[in-house]
Amino acid sequence: MVKEVKTEDGSLTLFSEKFKEPYHSVTAGALTEAVEKFCKPCRIREKARKGKVHLLDVCFGLGYNTVAFINEALSENPKAKLKIVSFEFDISVIEKSLNLDWKRFNKWKWVLRGALRNRHCEKGVLALSTETPQISLKVYITEGREFLKEFSCKYENFADAVFHDPFSPKVNPELWTYEFFKGIRRMTKESGILATYSASTAVRRALHMAGFGVKEGVAVGRKSRSTVASPSFKTEEKFLEKFKLPTSVPFRDPTLSDPSELIRHRREGCIKLLSLPLPLEVLY
Repeated sequence: MVKEVKTEDGSLTLFSEKFKEPYHSVTAGALTEAVEKFCKPCRIREKARKGKVHLLDVCFGLGYNTVAFINEALSENPKAKLKIVSFEFDISVIEKSLNLDWKRFNKWKWVLRGALRNRHCEKGVLALSTETPQISLKVYITEGREFLKEFSCKYENFADAVFHDPFSPKVNPELWTYEFFKGIRRMTKESGILATYSASTAVRRALHMAGFGVKEGVAVGRKSRSTVASPSFKTEEKFLEKFKLPTSVPFRDPTLSDPSELIRHRREGCIKLLSLPLPLEVLY
């Protein structure tokens, strides 16, 4: 039985037995997080005024981030044309989400229902889609790295906004590596903005190495501030100083196929080596 979890703003999320984490921040509130940590830092309303916005939603999950994006954009400009591309490993999570009360976003459930009805295959991957004159949604049912390998070329220079919302680096390091962010960078426009809840220096360094300028985001539901990045930003100086520390070593996954345990151990090994004192012959 899937466990429902009530979050701070009264909205419900689900708990992942695989990752042992809820799909959303309990302290921030699931729906609040979607707007405050993702839509606002990515300037969705501002972009919607220009007439069209493309979103890359990294880890579709329950769909809250996508429907918050739709609601924010169309509230600002009812004539805006929206295109969303995403992926999700577990289709049952999308189905279970529809049984929850989305509160003010309930009016957008038809978008997910339509996607679940309209199924086809691309390159051997199941894809769900909703297509209207105004809203285009495609969700690939696959693991994130496989999505990158198969579809990053198709969506090169696609995203005006990237919502990067996997489970935490501690349990899902595969989607927080330098190589993964490099693929996301390929799919992001020069003016595009990526938002993620993580405040990890290692994550920020990986983004910087991948070609994003990195800035501090907002603090919602906790003391540490989230992260906002864009190819058009200049990385904040305080982060560049922190990147010199051994603990800033990012996760690495050279072939986008390594198991999570190896990715974690590789980083831990690098940190230990970099933390060793220099031999005397190097110092003098």
